[in-house]
Amino acid sequence: MGFILVLMAITVFLFFPLTTYILFWYETANSAYKDELARMSNGRTGRWIFKAWALSVLSHGVLIGSLPLALIGQLWRPSPGAGTASPPVILIHGLYHNASAWIRFRWALKRAGYDRLYAFNYSSFGPDFHEICGQLERWMVEISRAFSGEGVILVGHSMGGLLAKAYAARKDASQGPPVKAIVTLGTPYGGSKAVVFGVGHLAKSLAFGSPLIQELDGRQVPSGVPCVALHSPVDNLVLPAKSLTPPSGWREEATDPICHLTMLYHGPTIRRVLNHIKGAAAPSQA
Repeated sequence: MGFILVLMAITVFLFFPLTTYILFWYETANSAYKDELARMSNGRTGRWIFKAWALSVLSHGVLIGSLPLALIGQLWRPSPGAGTASPPVILIHGLYHNASAWIRFRWALKRAGYDRLYAFNYSSFGPDFHEICGQLERWMVEISRAFSGEGVILVGHSMGGLLAKAYAARKDASQGPPVKAIVTLGTPYGGSKAVVFGVGHLAKSLAFGSPLIQELDGRQVPSGVPCVALHSPVDNLVLPAKSLTPPSGWREEATDPICHLTMLYHGPTIRRVLNHIKGAAAPSQA
């Protein structure tokens, strides 16, 4: 039993991050992105990739250690008596994670005065993307009873960004609260070839250029909703890199050279998201 646990730990903490970065380099080396990455890194591409791999190993440890926190329901909804000075912020995690993905974001947001935080939790096994979208819409209607008429700010990591975009572009906008702004982190707008490592039909549906990805590409967020897409230049789980390019009209920003998962725990990235939230919230606070 002990040997099996050690083997599992090695697979998660070392083999998976290493394998994904080997795939990242293979994909990059055979595309025009190789020269672009060399330019961005001032010729230090190898150093950037090594740093991101090391952060990936550490981040997987944080991810696994924090997973049980999703069971503490009060962490993922506002505490009784939460103020109304700031807008509701909705956090949507990515594939194979749960609400605990936002543990550091939650701390940073609450410290900045955003105490009306909600984290949507869904299963990556069983339901397909459209079923999860339905769950999100019903959940949004339910929680909006606490802030009727107010707009929300959506923050999504990875597939969570696709869910945020799909909600904002839903057919019946009268159902659920309106969206004030969207901020996404490492979202695969073009899908990803890395789903070859995925388990389950939900992961496979996010393949590069898949029918689902093409369908989502056709859904447009209403004009007037500011949308920002942050992504790392060395993201190891969204391949090819061009899949990180957001829809036309969105603001696109590159983060420090970190891995896909580290975006959830990286202080400078969290502060950038917070600045965008503040910008979106400012008009309602004036």
